[in-house]
Amino acid sequence: MGASGFISILTQGLWASQARGSLARPSMSAHFQLEIGRERTEQEDYKSTGSSFVGEDGSVDPGPWRADHDGCTVHIMLRPKTVAFRQFQVDIAASCIEKNTLVVIPTGLGKTVIAALVIAEKMARDGGRALFLAPSRPLADQHSKTLSSVLARGPVVCLTGSEGQKKRNAKWKSYPVITATPQVAHNDLRAGLVPCDFSVVVFDEAHRAVGDYAYVPLAKELRTCCPSALFLGLTASPGHELDHVEEVCRNLFVENVVIRSREDADVAPYVQDMAIDWIEVQPTEVIVKVSDHLTKYYNERLHQIRKYGFLRNRKNNQVRIQDLNAAAGQVFVRQKQGRAPYLFQASRQISLARSALHAILCIERQGVDSFIKFIEPKFKPGRSKIDASFAKDTKVQRAYKAALKWNGASHPKIEPMLRTLSEQMQKKPDSKVIVFAELRDTVDFLISIIRSKGIRAERFMGQSAKKGKKGMTQKQQGETLKAFASGAFQVMCATSIAEEGLDVPQVDLVIFFEPVASDVRLVQRKGRTGRDSPGSVVILTTNRTADEGYLWAGMRRENKMKRMVRRLAEAPPRSVLREWEELPQVVAQERHRTRPKARSTQISLDEFREEPELRPTRAT
Repeated sequence: MGASGFISILTQGLWASQARGSLARPSMSAHFQLEIGRERTEQEDYKSTGSSFVGEDGSVDPGPWRADHDGCTVHIMLRPKTVAFRQFQVDIAASCIEKNTLVVIPTGLGKTVIAALVIAEKMARDGGRALFLAPSRPLADQHSKTLSSVLARGPVVCLTGSEGQKKRNAKWKSYPVITATPQVAHNDLRAGLVPCDFSVVVFDEAHRAVGDYAYVPLAKELRTCCPSALFLGLTASPGHELDHVEEVCRNLFVENVVIRSREDADVAPYVQDMAIDWIEVQPTEVIVKVSDHLTKYYNERLHQIRKYGFLRNRKNNQVRIQDLNAAAGQVFVRQKQGRAPYLFQASRQISLARSALHAILCIERQGVDSFIKFIEPKFKPGRSKIDASFAKDTKVQRAYKAALKWNGASHPKIEPMLRTLSEQMQKKPDSKVIVFAELRDTVDFLISIIRSKGIRAERFMGQSAKKGKKGMTQKQQGETLKAFASGAFQVMCATSIAEEGLDVPQVDLVIFFEPVASDVRLVQRKGRTGRDSPGSVVILTTNRTADEGYLWAGMRRENKMKRMVRRLAEAPPRSVLREWEELPQVVAQERHRTRPKARSTQISLDEFREEPELRPTRAT
């Protein structure tokens, strides 16, 4: 049997049964026993050459991957002429084979290709199967198609919650390479559907492996189920805190950290230029008026919350939605411990404050249209008691009436957005542009505005239903991405679902309708352009609103993340941080060296002067 024959045979193994995690060996046909014996013989031949490729003439080439005369990567488990040979990708893959590894590399440089190289070599050496995890259905589906096109061992299947467990059960047992969302994989593992014969598991967007995200319990149970499996984490944005990196490494059992930056000599030739601009607009009269009314109401709610003993360490302008959520959690815990009348009122005030804060962010960051769509249902029959209480306040009513009377543009950011799109289309008529917005209502509104200017635009959002509106099905998402890539339309307006990992070639421009405070999301959004060719990023922001805080917070955190990655990359030995058991000491030492002196919480632009490539040009 040749390579194409044995690589299609599945290695059978132990998998968890539903009876309290007990292990059972499935029956194995004589045919499978024969094929597995042949596969093992081929694997032993492969190992005996030092994991080298053996040609038909018996010659042995050094190393598992090599370049052919056309500059394509050759490996016994890769389809011919499908992967361009890049030395840095091969070097990274080689450093991931022996130990559980976290790979930190800028977007657009082939994280999926690196994973494919590792999967190919690991399966050639050890047999078994591969599991590739991704945080969203579109991304899992994209990885499935990519791996299908490059791996000689297949077929590859994508498992998501769109099909039932009965169908997934059969696929878990019959496909050598599987892509899946972590939620589905974890649920199926606990149900005893996932075989325990994986030799390699890939965690894409590995920075998510913190807290209670599905990667965390899944990695722990896979380590028990498949103790010899190699774990590979991939990310372009590990976060700006060393504590975060430590937690990711601990949760994924990482022993080795491989880092590349845009400035590294082996990576630099493949990095495209990216121009970053930001456009600041002045708030309109209606935004100021509505925000003032809502802010007064919001501050009153915070005053009441402090009376009940919560948020006393925060000033009004420092309270974020995370703080309100944390306070709600504290109330819930105390209610379980004992009934107290004041806790009900505290919970009520927190809910009202949440509504007020969301309304403020809607009017300041999204515009009048999104604000009205959020607040209008609270004035209609069938509303909840909390919504009724919110709508009865005179300040909220004044804000709503002011928005309804406004006849101007929904938000002043719309005009520079349209101007930027028009200039881009004049410069390059077949341009591809992604416009990011936080809310689905904003996405729908922007599509109608963009289409009114004769520009072809479509939406891209998640699958879950929100506020009674259906999301996009997995099929619709795939068709939209395919149509965008083919040039069927020019502008894709998207929510956060399009931030992570989706590879749309030749995106010329990315527009942020509002800035983001997260360094991870900032890097992910910018990473949608500048992949195959130079790209541009334009961030729209409104003066004297929440936009300013989001803009500077995001950029400051990205700067901090880049500095941290540089320090980690320069630590000896090159590309290796430490074994994860030693990482807490490294983190403690680094934190001690970099702890800032106490200073005002006001952000100074001087913080960005040491990173000129990150400080955008302020457009006028």
